Order: sequence, then structure tokens, then C-alpha cells
Amino acid sequence: MAVDLERMMLLLQKRYNYLKRVDELTDELRSAFDRHDEVSASLLLDMRAEEIAALDNCSGQIWDLAGAGKAEAREVRRLMHDDPFAVPETDCWEENKIFEVRRKTVRLLEELQEKDRRMNLSAGGERSYYRTKEK
Repeated sequence: MAVDLERMMLLLQKRYNYLKRVDELTDELRSAFDRHDEVSASLLLDMRAEEIAALDNCSGQIWDLAGAGKAEAREVRRLMHDDPFAVPETDCWEENKIFEVRRKTVRLLEELQEKDRRMNLSAGGERSYYRTKEK
């Protein structure tokens, strides 16, 4: 049995959409921190955690596609771990779309990590996780 590439493509897009929502909530969280609005910040952190849980659920569903057998596991692993920027275009539309969504996801994750780093440094000051990493 082959991997359901269409389902995988849809799950990756869904995961990307959750990540976009996490990014938006991160921007709102930064704004709440800047205003010293602890109530909003707390609510936004909860909302962000819910989106991250939904994102993780999508990831789990993607890996469940690998459960059908060794060949399927290899294929899912390849689609999920190959460098999406180095993979050449193929004749398979779904596979090309999978790598396109993965490229967008990698870029968004990098932006989100930088936002988190800046927010943590700003909010945590000398106690920031990143401040201790820089020393």
C-alpha cells in the first residue's frame, strides 16, 4: 500500500495554517507584553498552546501514514526529512506540493523562532534563556 500523498499534503497544509496562527498569536502576545497587559498575555499564551497542540496532532497524523508498512514509513520519512530546498521537482504534483508547503513551513518556523527569541530576551532580561545561551 502506498502513502496517501494527497492526505499527507492536506495535513501538511493544515499544520502550516496552525503555525501561521501561532505566528499571529505571537505578534499579539508581544504587543500584550509591550503594554504590560498580563491578562491578555495569559489568554494569548493559552490560545497559542492550543494551536501548538493542534499542530502536534497534525504531525502525529502525518506520521500515522507511515504505520502501514516499512515502505510507507520510508516514504513518509523521506518526504518529511529530505531538505525541501534541495529536492528537485518531480512528475508527482502532490510530492511537489508537499515540498512547497515544507519550504514555507521552514521559513515561517525560522521567523517564529526569531520572534520568540526577541520576545524572550525582552521579557526575561538577564534571566532570559537566550541571554544565558549567549554567555
